[in-house]
Amino acid sequence: GKGQIFVRGEVIKTVPEAKIVETLIEEAMRIAAEQGIDVDDDHGPGTTQSGSPIVTVS
Repeated sequence: GKGQIFVRGEVIKTVPEAKIVETLIEEAMRIAAEQGIDVDDDHGPGTTQSGSPIVTVS
């Protein structure tokens, strides 16, 4: 299957099902960087020691 990634109500990408989570995280990081949010140095809530986000799918 395929999945679509939406930003502000617009489809920005259509990706294979196996790449949905990876692509969503990449887009979230890109948007955060555009908004001036530092995502590399902060090991705050929702990140691992390496700074990678923690993703839970239920």
